[in-house]
Amino acid sequence: MPYKILIVDDHALVRAGLAMLVSALPGGASIFMAGTATEALEQAEYHAPLDVVLLDCGLPDADGGSLIRALSQRSGRAPVVVVSADESDATIQRVMTLGAAAFVPKSRTSSEVINAIKLALTGGAPASARQVGADTSAALSQLTARQLDVLLMLEKGMTNRDIALQLGLAEKTVKNHVTALLNGLGVVNRLQAIRRARDLGLLK
Repeated sequence: MPYKILIVDDHALVRAGLAMLVSALPGGASIFMAGTATEALEQAEYHAPLDVVLLDCGLPDADGGSLIRALSQRSGRAPVVVVSADESDATIQRVMTLGAAAFVPKSRTSSEVINAIKLALTGGAPASARQVGADTSAALSQLTARQLDVLLMLEKGMTNRDIALQLGLAEKTVKNHVTALLNGLGVVNRLQAIRRARDLGLLK
């Protein structure tokens, strides 16, 4: 059966772009769209149960936090993946605390967006102990010692600027290390990187 996916964004071009991405999912997708919070809640309830909701929290007619909860409830507890142009740590922390299954900056690549959607569709189930052991070896083999240093500092909530000063590096170099970390761990933001690293035993 094709996945049932609701895309909520007040920009038609963004909705169209996301629709093109999810239409390529294995098994296909039935795609529903909404440009306002009111439309989103109506669509979620009408087409429930949905498999996933892609939401831009910057809608002009609703508070993003309350909308995350409402969409999840009306869509049959579908995971809500926030896709936003606001990449601030405060925004990421807020939407994850309010129940979003994942946060994907709009600046990310198509493959990163799809990976986040796939993870949400599968429930993001934790791996078994044996799988974690194998994944840890693979992750460690991809990360350099410097990237592990950066990972430890990310866990402490340090910004790229703070890390650059601490390690005596250019801020752009730190940004490159962070990008490599996200790619190596198969995640799309810092919070997910920390959670993934903890699951793998890279962080205590």
